[in-house]
Amino acid sequence: MTPETISLRLDDETYRELEELAAAWRVTPVEAIGMAVHEAYVREQYRRAAAKLDEWRNDPASRAEVADARAEVEERRAW
Repeated sequence: MTPETISLRLDDETYRELEELAAAWRVTPVEAIGMAVHEAYVREQYRRAAAKLDEWRNDPASRAEVADARAEVEERRAW
């Protein structure tokens, strides 16, 4: 994949924060931007997965399916 050029205008405070992040991470400001975007992306994936899990846990049909599966496993253990 060919990297794309993105133009970015930062206010003074955000630019200072970027410089601090880059220094803390020991990378260039451009690399810090990429890392921050990746970190936000991963955090969003975890948020979505957690929301999906909550949805699944609160769904009566899913809960009944899990209960049936557990009962079947317990029944086989009894053998």
